Amino acid sequence: MAKVGDKVPSATLRTLGPEGPKAVTTEELFAPGKKVVAFALPGAFTPT
Repeated sequence: MAKVGDKVPSATLRTLGPEGPKAVTTEELFAPGKKVVAFALPGAFTPT
């Protein structure tokens, strides 16, 4: 389970903006000084 202060693994993600898809790194998303809320839905699109 993730805890406050845990580091997010390095990854490159895609985000969709007005000019189309753009690559963004987790370092950019979770940069120091930013407040981030992360959530997940386990098995959201799988038959469970």
